[in-house]
Parts: sequence; structure tokens; C-alpha cells
Amino acid sequence: MSKSTLNALAAVFLMAAAVIPSHAGDLKLLIDDTTPVIPTDVTYRLSPEGLEVKGWVAKRSPHTGRMHGHVEIRLLDDAGLVLAQKDASMIRYSPTRTNPQKASFSTLVPDVPNGTAAIEVAHRIGKTTAER
Repeated sequence: MSKSTLNALAAVFLMAAAVIPSHAGDLKLLIDDTTPVIPTDVTYRLSPEGLEVKGWVAKRSPHTGRMHGHVEIRLLDDAGLVLAQKDASMIRYSPTRTNPQKASFSTLVPDVPNGTAAIEVAHRIGKTTAER
């Protein structure tokens, strides 16, 4: 490799290290299972673009009507204070179908604040943060 290529790669690595918190791989995942629709199979990974969070939401009781709402992702510090919040739409289901059992979600949190210790994932009914 040429010296200019190595310098460019080093610059990209340094920028990524400055933007991406080193602790992001060790975040605690908290699932809110108190609602009728529960997040399941939730995963997260750090990418150069930010924190990618994806998974499914499933009904606690089958055949109980339509699924409405959105998925709320909150980044928390050690004390449980909200540092950032992002809402995700549910996909891969038909909201007008009488009895959908599950739906998937996927979102990107571009800026992960320093001090983030946990990711809380919950299903919410009502308007998203952007709609309020």
C-alpha cells in the first residue's frame, strides 16, 4: 500500500474512534415487557454511521386485534437518565390486517452520547416524538 493510502486509512480510523464511544459494545439491553406488545429478538451493533438497533415486536396474547404504535429506543446513563431517544416505525406487517402477530423494526441512532450505559426498547401507542 502507498503511504497516502495508509495515511487515509489512519485518518478514517481516528475519526471513527473519536465519534464512536468505545463502550458501545458493552451496553446493557433493557426490554420493556409491561405492554401488550413486547419487543423480542432485539439486537444492536455499532457501525460508522451510529448505533443500529433492530428486532421484532410481538403480541403478548394472540388474536387480540390490530397492532398500532411505534417502537421507542432510549439511550440511558448509569443513573437511568435519558441521554437520547429515537422512535422507529414497525415494518413487515399489515397494520390494517385484523390479527397481525408480530412486526419488525430497525433504526439508526446516529449520535451516541458519551456516558451511554444502556439501551431501553419499548412499544408505545400514540404519536412519535417527531409528531408531537
